[in-house]
Amino acid sequence: MEGKDHCELNLRAIAEEARKDGSFGIITNVVSMEASEIVTHYKQLWKIEDAFGEIKGTLKTRPMFHWNDKRIIGHLMLCFLAYLCEAQLTNLLRESNGYLDKKSIEKKIIRSRELTVVQAMDELNRVMAIPVKVRKQTIWVRTDIPPNAQNLIKAIGMRIPPKILQKTEL
Repeated sequence: MEGKDHCELNLRAIAEEARKDGSFGIITNVVSMEASEIVTHYKQLWKIEDAFGEIKGTLKTRPMFHWNDKRIIGHLMLCFLAYLCEAQLTNLLRESNGYLDKKSIEKKIIRSRELTVVQAMDELNRVMAIPVKVRKQTIWVRTDIPPNAQNLIKAIGMRIPPKILQKTEL
């Protein structure tokens, strides 16, 4: 055959690639462990990565790379505190029987469900303070707070902020 209609495995290329299969290198400053022990610990890193993915899942953070012990500990502490805050807010929402307020639930398109912190915070993030200039004053007015965000605010025992936040003379 001419080669156009005929397929053939490149056994030399396959053998060369197979020689590299499963190889990786580790550079470390750990001198108190045997090489095999270091490799075993390294192969368990996926568990830590998975746990961080779980903790940071709703936080929408970028990956952080730290090489300094104080920064690593600080980063771990911030992740833990954020996770703790979200868990506490979730508990407060559950205790207040917070349910998702959505038109699709009213119209029976989707079934009723508990409000999540992520849903409430998403709505709360849309609330803005807008400066309105009237004569010689600037009046800061907040936009409406959607119902799910109001549920979260009430669940944590906070009062809904007034519509007019601040007045300043020009």
